[in-house]
Amino acid sequence: MIGKVEANRVLTTGLAGPGRKVGSSIVYDVGRLAELLARPRCTDQTLDTVRPLIVRLGRDRKLDLAQTWEEQAEIVRRNWYLPPLLGSMLDRWGCVDGGRFPLVATVASWVVFGAEVTGHTYDEGAPPAANRSAPPRTFRVEPPGNWFEPMKETWLPLEHGPAVTVWGAPTNGPLREVDWLRVDADKQKERLEYEMWLRSAPVLRDVAQVGLTDTDAILRAWDQDAPPHPEIGRDGAA
Repeated sequence: MIGKVEANRVLTTGLAGPGRKVGSSIVYDVGRLAELLARPRCTDQTLDTVRPLIVRLGRDRKLDLAQTWEEQAEIVRRNWYLPPLLGSMLDRWGCVDGGRFPLVATVASWVVFGAEVTGHTYDEGAPPAANRSAPPRTFRVEPPGNWFEPMKETWLPLEHGPAVTVWGAPTNGPLREVDWLRVDADKQKERLEYEMWLRSAPVLRDVAQVGLTDTDAILRAWDQDAPPHPEIGRDGAA
């Protein structure tokens, strides 16, 4: 159901174990594949409690589960473009006064990597990308704590959407309505994303009726309505 190209990435990542060359083909153990397909969906309770930053690994990020955590981290943490409101939320939410937040990476919705983000840098030297006003971010990460245990052998119920999101935030938007030929295209995009966040929770739909238009105010309201985020210490324990 995920398509041949995506299925091949699942296999080459090592989610079904290592491949074995037979003639001109690479074959995989059918038992390991069955185990992968039988992995459970991550529960909403776990996702609501952890509220991870979720990054989807595309074809340009060739992760191999046989690598060390440090090697995988170098692939996962670099060069992520964040939507403006999500970037603002993460700046307010974590990486302040020693704060940190959980990060989970997926391939075709299966969880393949976990970490704790302790900060970020902007990749000012990155080549310009279409429809992006801010440079990408590279995260500073450390190994995950105990919060990752109930997530690492699961798949996440993700909708189609951006490569980076936070669980509970909206993932789809009417970006086809943006006129990318206009000089204010970025402002149009930011306004549409803002309206998506307004519709993402009942409390925000209520405040929208009284004209909430300040980005900081909407982020405070969304954070208040969302499930509480765990206080994660250096050892990852809540």
